[in-house]
Amino acid sequence: MQRIAHTDRARRELERTVRTADVLVRRLGVTRYPPELSRVVGYRPDGRAPYLVATRRGRPLADMGDRLPLEAGELWAVVDGVLTVLRHLGDLRLVHRDIRPETLWWDGATVQLADFALVLDEGEPRGAAAGADPWRSPEQAKGQGRADCRDDVYSAGAVIFHLATGEEATTAADMRDRVRWLDTTLRNLLDGVFTDEARHRVTGYALRLRRDARTGRAGAQGPGPAAPPRLAELEQQARQHFRDLRARQRAFAQRPPGPAHIPPERPPGRPARPFDRQAAVVSMVLLAACLSMLVLFVSVLN
Repeated sequence: MQRIAHTDRARRELERTVRTADVLVRRLGVTRYPPELSRVVGYRPDGRAPYLVATRRGRPLADMGDRLPLEAGELWAVVDGVLTVLRHLGDLRLVHRDIRPETLWWDGATVQLADFALVLDEGEPRGAAAGADPWRSPEQAKGQGRADCRDDVYSAGAVIFHLATGEEATTAADMRDRVRWLDTTLRNLLDGVFTDEARHRVTGYALRLRRDARTGRAGAQGPGPAAPPRLAELEQQARQHFRDLRARQRAFAQRPPGPAHIPPERPPGRPARPFDRQAAVVSMVLLAACLSMLVLFVSVLN
């Protein structure tokens, strides 16, 4: 896909997309870049018509409008792909802010997220309203506070609801009522998604655990049996998730300093803190968080 910027706004969006593309490659690495995220393969930021070229897989979900609601088999395959996208964004601590049927592409096997023109790091000020109705969350519509990965959970939930029912999302309060009338599997998955504030919303990782508990195995397609995964499987998933987080943390910490991220000078006489000690502390915190989530999830299953 080639995108050409003809207006000042398009130029700013192109520049942000290029910066985000650089962040993705540095944090993920070239060999571990997931197919669920679109990748910029070339760009020219200057000249009369700046442009970029990015990968795309399949067609946007918006093209499925005449086939909605989707058949169960295809629906759950797409849902699994959307949840994988949310997990990648959560691991990277990036907030896409524009998840909708036009930016989610499907090739029959993989869901890919495209268009990173509005991306913020989690914790950055939202600054202004972003995204498009009816997919954006209430906090994105207000443009207040700080970006949260759970902003994208709301948008992804609205897309899943749309694919499953053929209807578009409305207000958060109305969506909470409409979710109650869905079938059990969808109702359980979307419970806690359509909240008025991000801090009260479930995380993308929690949605992935719900889905895995329903299927009985990670990444399965279709509603599947109701048997929950065994404790050993949950522990293995938690450990793998922790290893992925650590690998991406190391890649981020070792990134070369760019012009927009020049570290401040250290005051004279103040020794530098060794990275190994900092990494050890962060590792213990992440491990404790993963194990706490595992214990909580097992207690809910029991």
